[in-house]
Amino acid sequence: MQGYDATAAVAFIARSMRKAGHREPQAELEDFIRRAIDADMRYMRAAGVIDADGLMGEGEYDEDDAFEALLDDLGAGVDDEDAMGRLAQRLDSFMNAQADFMEASGLAG
Repeated sequence: MQGYDATAAVAFIARSMRKAGHREPQAELEDFIRRAIDADMRYMRAAGVIDADGLMGEGEYDEDDAFEALLDDLGAGVDDEDAMGRLAQRLDSFMNAQADFMEASGLAG
């Protein structure tokens, strides 16, 4: 997405997730955030929210649809119900922080 600073996003989102109570090691948290950002960008391209060049598309971002798509993407291969529950909690915090970052960056409209 043009104008999206992934390095700044990781730092912003990590701080927000820490405030929300996520206590995993910093490297693990940042790895999750990078994977979630990649999954979110894939969702936005597939939904037409952004085009292949990262420009705004005609599609609209549906938060519920995005959550399910990202959970499916990030949870591929996870068979443990407790692990999926933790992933869903982590993803919910990510999506809230990602929305805040996009708004603060002037990318949400």
